[in-house]
Amino acid sequence: MNRIPKRTIVTLLTAGFFFLAFYPNLAVRDISLVFLEYYRTEDGTRVEVEKSKVDAFLNNPDTGLHQYFPNAKCDFEPRKGVAEGRHCVFQTRFITSAEFNELMQAYPALLDDRRSEIQPHALEGFFAFLTDKAIKPLTIKLGLDLQGGMRAIFVADYDTYIAKLKEKYSPVVADLNTKLRTGQLQGEDKTNAEARLEEIEDILSPTEERKLELLRQARDIIDKRLVAQGLTESEIRIQPGSYSIAVDMPGAANSSEVLERVRDTVTVEYRIVNDKATERIQNMDLTEEKKEIIKIYQSPRPDEVLVREIMDEVAKKANLTPQEGRLFTYWTRGGKGTGQMLPRSFYVLGPIVMDGGDMANARASLGQTAFYQINFQLTATGAEKFTEITKNNVGNRMAVLWGDRVVSAPVIQQVIPTGNGVINGQFGEREAKEVANVIREGALPLPLDVISVSYVGPTLGQESIEKGVFSVVLGFALIILFMLLYYRLTGIVALVALFLNLVLMAGILSLMEFTLTLPGFAGAILTVGMAVDANVLIFERIKEDLRAGKSASVAIDSGFDASFWTILDANVTTLIASIILYYEGDGAIKGFAIVLFFGIVSSMFTALYVSRLLFDVALKYFKVQNLSIGYWRKKTA
Repeated sequence: MNRIPKRTIVTLLTAGFFFLAFYPNLAVRDISLVFLEYYRTEDGTRVEVEKSKVDAFLNNPDTGLHQYFPNAKCDFEPRKGVAEGRHCVFQTRFITSAEFNELMQAYPALLDDRRSEIQPHALEGFFAFLTDKAIKPLTIKLGLDLQGGMRAIFVADYDTYIAKLKEKYSPVVADLNTKLRTGQLQGEDKTNAEARLEEIEDILSPTEERKLELLRQARDIIDKRLVAQGLTESEIRIQPGSYSIAVDMPGAANSSEVLERVRDTVTVEYRIVNDKATERIQNMDLTEEKKEIIKIYQSPRPDEVLVREIMDEVAKKANLTPQEGRLFTYWTRGGKGTGQMLPRSFYVLGPIVMDGGDMANARASLGQTAFYQINFQLTATGAEKFTEITKNNVGNRMAVLWGDRVVSAPVIQQVIPTGNGVINGQFGEREAKEVANVIREGALPLPLDVISVSYVGPTLGQESIEKGVFSVVLGFALIILFMLLYYRLTGIVALVALFLNLVLMAGILSLMEFTLTLPGFAGAILTVGMAVDANVLIFERIKEDLRAGKSASVAIDSGFDASFWTILDANVTTLIASIILYYEGDGAIKGFAIVLFFGIVSSMFTALYVSRLLFDVALKYFKVQNLSIGYWRKKTA
């Protein structure tokens, strides 16, 4: 009892920490809306967005903003990089990501969903010390069954896939055909060459089974990418008839960002530099074209159509032929390596000689300079290929591409027979980690086009959700009523512990950026029941000791000591069950297991530690002699 101040400080700090972690879920949030100045149609036509459309969206009482947020008042505020009158902020409480995305998707030709956002709460900046990012998201996301979410349907672009394969294999096919035609290959070599040509022909004409296999590979990679973004409850389904993939994503905070990450086919590629053509272009006066491209990429919403037009114009000016190669941009940093990474020169490159499929693993690390590098390991096949490429191109430059960006072009000094390599470039930490992640996760095996994006309502239906919430509230109310009626004033101790248990559990789930589904709710209700059960065991043991004639302080000590191992055994077995469920179950079962696990841990803390503290405070500071703990009668001899 002499340690009450220390235990009180521990309890208050614990409760305060997790309450602050959960508070952003209850707070008023600022919603930032950015309006487009123009958009492009499917054929690339530019369409200006008139200011009158913005005013109609904000002021019409039946449509626009007020259709989704009836009482919202959006005030125009200046924002860096946004034109005047194109940015406003309104406030609301309890907004979900699904509601925000529904608004974005309803007005794709008006709202800039790349820059519109639910602004982070100040506490999310405070908790940033728990992560390597500037903001630690603390919002508990609701699953598709509770709040709905975003559904995107991607269709496989097999034409682009085959065109890229043709670019990759055309030099090999041309070389083998030449050798066969001129009689350079005889015997076994000729047979192997003919077999290789047949194999390439089969690759360039994928069967139905091969197409479905590519879709399955794409589905698995999409799943990895969504999990990496914290979208652990996503549902991904292949639709074979249309060669498409449907993805349901609950709580996707930024639809454009998620879609770009999902369908990103960027990978690491190696191409040999055509030095002669590159030198010819670099000797041309292309200052204005470079400035224009840099300006486009410095904008928050780069216009890729304009970039392609400028690149095509440069290739035309340089009389670049397909035989010479393709035109790419070389990305470096200005300001002696301290500026933004932007395209600052042009390179002409040959076909792909290696890609991310030849790499087994990669990690980012700080290089010998101020920049980061990517250390990678090649597969066995990739190592053989790399050895052959470096052997045949000593003295030439090999460009390393990240997507369409040339990030490095070192000269091959000698044959490299090892299966390890390093990608150098002017990478920052975030960029280097992103490249390494792409190599580890794997690039999508084929391009995917977004054919539809829509809002998905809760799968349970609003009526089911309302009944579920009513059941939870009613259950809590009945527990509170029972504890007060049966245990009288001592029941208040159990209620304080129960409330603190909910605060701790909510704070933990907020810090985990958890997606809560109906099974998760079930885990929370079960946790509450077990927390109350622990208090019941303690209170009943205290009543037995009081009946035996013991004093309040002795009965409390005895009650907690005698109940400790019983409560511990019961909870540990449940913890073991939750761990098994987590490792063996799917998304919904894992959600239940996570809530149950942390709920049990917090309930043990509140029942055995906090409840004991409250009794000790009552005995020492309020001089309680007779406990109001329900109906009991002292035993007589």
